[in-house]
Amino acid sequence: MGDKCQATWKPTEEQVDKIILPAMQGIAQQCASHINELQCPPEFIALMLRDIADAFENPSSEGESDCECC
Repeated sequence: MGDKCQATWKPTEEQVDKIILPAMQGIAQQCASHINELQCPPEFIALMLRDIADAFENPSSEGESDCECC
């Protein structure tokens, strides 16, 4: 998502309460489970999450943005 999108879109309180916070909690629980299952350091999962975030911030296909503003 480009800077322009980040500046114009803000979630509603309902979206934060019903979608965003539960999603973040679910992701955190999944990551904790993966740490236990893999017996890996938390830094490994943090690296995975950064790679995922990078893929969203820097899409590989130019011109295929889902955002209408960029």
